[in-house]
Amino acid sequence: MREFSLNRYYRFISHFSEAVEPFLSLDLRAAQIPDSVRKLKFLRRELSLAPVPSRARLPWSSLIAITATALALMVTGSNSPARAKNATNRLTTPTPVVPRQVAPAPESIWPVEKTPAYQVYSNGLQIRTEYLTESAMRHYATWSRADLTKDAAESTRPAGIVFHTTESLMLPMEAGQTHSLLRTREGVLDYIRNGHLYNYVIDRFGQVFRMVPDGEVAFHSGNSLWADDHHIYVDLNDSFLGVAFEARTEPSFAPDAAQIRSGRMLTDFLRSQFSIPAANCVTHAQVSVNPSNMEIGYHTDWGASFPFGEFGLPDGYATALPAVELFGFQYNQFFLNAIGGKPWAGLLSAEGNVTREAGARKISPAVYRKILQKKYQAIRSQKHESTDRDRT
Repeated sequence: MREFSLNRYYRFISHFSEAVEPFLSLDLRAAQIPDSVRKLKFLRRELSLAPVPSRARLPWSSLIAITATALALMVTGSNSPARAKNATNRLTTPTPVVPRQVAPAPESIWPVEKTPAYQVYSNGLQIRTEYLTESAMRHYATWSRADLTKDAAESTRPAGIVFHTTESLMLPMEAGQTHSLLRTREGVLDYIRNGHLYNYVIDRFGQVFRMVPDGEVAFHSGNSLWADDHHIYVDLNDSFLGVAFEARTEPSFAPDAAQIRSGRMLTDFLRSQFSIPAANCVTHAQVSVNPSNMEIGYHTDWGASFPFGEFGLPDGYATALPAVELFGFQYNQFFLNAIGGKPWAGLLSAEGNVTREAGARKISPAVYRKILQKKYQAIRSQKHESTDRDRT
């Protein structure tokens, strides 16, 4: 067992105390690492790769956290973190995948009753089907997250769920407005059916409508991007189910308790039916991208306040955003305003990963982002070539 070196630690603290801006999210990110050795390794690595602004001081909370971690290592006699054996190998190593929080898979859910107008399932979910319309069959390609190569086989099963809001007219939820609420809902559902816009809609009263069959494509996400631990998904209409709440992004028009309850039952049913991992249950704002300017958040519905916990899901806003981490997308002030003025924890984490990988390659983050963006464009070209062949 090698003893922890106090001199090395103090030199580290002295160097680290000069930096501030690259570490604005350091407390939050370090707090998510339960193991003391890994936590110190993370802090030292971030220090060694980030630029050091002059005349800056380390926030006291970070200094205390680092001190506590180091003392814990000295008391337990743990080894100091090992350094990379060969830095040149990192030039071709893909961005490491950090294991995500795993939500328990829903129990088996089965159909209980079926009529021409609705279906009832064992968890209490009732799905109305009078607005159901046919679309194109679902099939799509994926790419390996490990090396960005196209996977050999195409898929036909839904790989995930994208949650939306309809952004439609919101009348007061009052008994005197019932007739108007129903007429408004009818207009919304007609519009969605005509455009094949979502697979499911949850109305103001918490009723669930199946709009497009699960095995068929709804046009809900447009230019979009997501990645789980194994696969990258480009333009999620083909690969993900679209679930929309009759609601608006503004907090005053957020879904009510009845809609949330139905949304949880629907999510459990879909996850059970298609073995959808929790990591692939995401909001539109998390996946929407604009390829023309390489910025995220072209659509910003559910950019904040999605109740992941009430859906039995880990906090999606804490997940490192794949568009930023893997493909160098950025964001603007409009996006920040739309999500509440502050970046998500997962957005900061993704940016930190880009900075770290750029440092490992001894290039600036801006240059590294350009490299990542070219990789996205290459994958997107492959996606469009496949689509064009399917249409001919």
